Amino acid sequence: MSTVAPPTAAGPTAAAPAAAAVGPPTAQPGGHARARRRRPWFPVVAVVVLLASIVLLVLARSTTSALDLSPDNPQPGGAMAAAEILSREGVHIRTVRTTDDAIALAGPGTTLLVTATNELTGDQLSALRGTQADLVLTDTAYAVGLDALTSAVEPDPAGSRDAVTAQCADPDAVAAGRISGSTGGLRALTDDVEVCFPAGDDAGAYAVWEQDGRTVRALADSSLLTNARLAEDGNAALVLRTLGHHDELVWYLPTPGDATGASAGGPQLLPPEAGVVGLQLLVLALALMAWRGRRLGRVVTEPLPVVVRSAETTRGRGRLYRRSRAHAHAAAALRAGCAHRLARSLGLPRSAAAGPLLEAAARATGRSEDELGALLYGPPPTDDAGLLALAHTLDTLESEVHRS
Repeated sequence: MSTVAPPTAAGPTAAAPAAAAVGPPTAQPGGHARARRRRPWFPVVAVVVLLASIVLLVLARSTTSALDLSPDNPQPGGAMAAAEILSREGVHIRTVRTTDDAIALAGPGTTLLVTATNELTGDQLSALRGTQADLVLTDTAYAVGLDALTSAVEPDPAGSRDAVTAQCADPDAVAAGRISGSTGGLRALTDDVEVCFPAGDDAGAYAVWEQDGRTVRALADSSLLTNARLAEDGNAALVLRTLGHHDELVWYLPTPGDATGASAGGPQLLPPEAGVVGLQLLVLALALMAWRGRRLGRVVTEPLPVVVRSAETTRGRGRLYRRSRAHAHAAAALRAGCAHRLARSLGLPRSAAAGPLLEAAARATGRSEDELGALLYGPPPTDDAGLLALAHTLDTLESEVHRS
């Protein structure tokens, strides 16, 4: 049972330090309690931040793409301008990426736009021929296997870099007047094909004909649809009239995976929302790390209950060395300390190598460098007597240097 000394003449002023020495300050438990009371609010804040980030990611998610000839691509190679105008005129556009989806949506009273006919195989072209929708084909100038879809025209590499006029009776071509050139062309194989915008001998940039009870229109150069070229000459009139014959337009963007009969690779293996979900999971992981991670505050100083003298620490370490018979370790410590003190006494840097140290010590003591090298860097002792002898020898060496 502890006793408390009566107050001295100093009064409350002297009693305050004594009270502080008896136990820890009373403010610390209260601070920890307040910290514990505040801690449950952190998960709530983390959840709120997570939900807010999810909302921002969903709202900021881009509704555009970078795919060539895509109706939602505002870049020069996209076709967003044509799609926007068609939508304002009441044409409902549905974008598909595979042949199966195109066949499923294309039917009587619709227009099926194939933006890259040259990327489709003969089997895919044959499957598209079975639909009852009006067809609009692009990039037909270099299509391989076009005969699987039609026997009315064939590709022709002839083209024109200059603007060409319609020079035909088709109403859409006549309304356009002229287009700003074409890469490649189409050649008619039957008399019922109307070829417009001559781009070479018997070849034109645009062709239209009737086949299987529906109308087929073909553009040799798909770049006429792009945002970069739509406003040139009569490109917009030709494109919009060609695609706007029906209220339903199926916009088919063939993919490389679909064109080879394989599944699309790369990012197409994931749904469009995969990126947003991934960012949400990342934010959640960061919130959990911040919540459950170790939080280190500022360093708290505390008076030591016992003051340990350096000499006692040295003697305690020596006893540990002796108990474990670590003669080599103890000898290395003695030699390192002696070398450090010798270098300081001789005016050498602390990081001085063995050679300069031995040379300076030999000049100061008159001993040979070999003798000093064996003393400072020789083999360690194997017993207590050898360790004691080494300590005395090192002490004598230091005294000789100091004496000099």
